[in-house]
Amino acid sequence: MKPKNIRIKDIAQLAGVSQGTVDRVLHKRGNVSKAATEKVNRVLAKSNYKPNLIARTLGNSKIYTLAVLLPDPQMDPFWKQSYDGMLSAQHQLTQLSLKIELENHFFDLNSKESFQKAALEIIRTKPDGVLIAPLFFNTAISFLKDLQQATVPFVLVNTNIAESQSIAFIGQDLYKSGRLGAQLLFQKKQTAKSYIILHIDESLQNAFHLKEKERGFTDYLTEAGLSNQPISITIDHQPGKNFEKAVAEIIGSNQPAGVLISTSKAYQVAPIIKSINPAIQVVGYDLIEANLNLLQTGKIDFIINQNPFRQSRLGIQILANHLFFKRSFQPQYLFPLEVITSENAASYLLHTGYSADLPE
Repeated sequence: MKPKNIRIKDIAQLAGVSQGTVDRVLHKRGNVSKAATEKVNRVLAKSNYKPNLIARTLGNSKIYTLAVLLPDPQMDPFWKQSYDGMLSAQHQLTQLSLKIELENHFFDLNSKESFQKAALEIIRTKPDGVLIAPLFFNTAISFLKDLQQATVPFVLVNTNIAESQSIAFIGQDLYKSGRLGAQLLFQKKQTAKSYIILHIDESLQNAFHLKEKERGFTDYLTEAGLSNQPISITIDHQPGKNFEKAVAEIIGSNQPAGVLISTSKAYQVAPIIKSINPAIQVVGYDLIEANLNLLQTGKIDFIINQNPFRQSRLGIQILANHLFFKRSFQPQYLFPLEVITSENAASYLLHTGYSADLPE
């Protein structure tokens, strides 16, 4: 026999208060005395009361506005996947009668000023919550402080800022990600060789996420007994012969055994590297179409998948559940460091997909 679900009416009788008082305590609204609140909470704790979220949803006509601060999805296929994940979450929530409006504030991923301008616009519009990819560390810290002061809840994706008061961070351990990249390259234990971490179209000065990957990469190889210091190189991508020449000079002068490309842009350099020396191991990030094609043809040896679709999807889900149901969440959701090869790529895409269900 199933246990009887406790009702608000039952809680009111047990606590010796009105049903309206119970409703105000549950929804954290209105003026309720401390004594009445304590009575209701004691009954809730003893009865293990759980609200009927479906019933509450059907009666909720509130529409929340969520601002999204992400790099322009038209500039990078990685962020296009992130944008798609966000839309997927919105669609799912709509089917549950949870109404949210997404307010897009895209920025140029190569421009700190663009990020700052978009952040200021968000402060001006006063949304109910914000999903943020804080790629520009120092600028982001100032923005997050403004959100905290305005009591606007926010979720971070891709890059964590530990001192922020976010509802949650969703992404990977970037330091361990860099270590994994080094480990994949160092399988043959070539201690006398050199290894490169290559940043394309990125400035390390204000990019905490790339610094963490590089720190992990360097630490792993140093601990492994590499005789040469791991090499960090930043290069601007300018399509054409000059770019190919610049990459060729990097490879020719360093003669690396392996190269880790720190972002999703492995497709821009992997064919050049392999044309110079097919034996050089290449590790990149993210299952975008161009990288997948090169993985299948052997131009990229390994891909570390960061799953941007799932990051943004879960981020929107968490914000919505926080706003509608006052739910709290664990501070970090660290996704596994998934290594994709030409052998497992097809089955991974077929059986895994982007199935990010909200954690209990």
